[in-house]
Amino acid sequence: MACRVGSSTNPQERIDHWKRAEGYTQSRILASGLTYEQAQKAERQEAAASGCTASGGGARVPGAVWSVYMVW
Repeated sequence: MACRVGSSTNPQERIDHWKRAEGYTQSRILASGLTYEQAQKAERQEAAASGCTASGGGARVPGAVWSVYMVW
């Protein structure tokens, strides 16, 4: 099983989702307090550096309310 990097305004909810859906057992929040643009950029960079799957998206929410997470 590989790893997945994502960004969310509720990272624990997304981490829990991926653990249930794909059986990941470990997780880490990589960064918090980011804007949407910062989170998208950090997600792409971390996915490229780690070789993890990433799929940016989700509704844009204004403010520094985004986090980037990894599950593996």
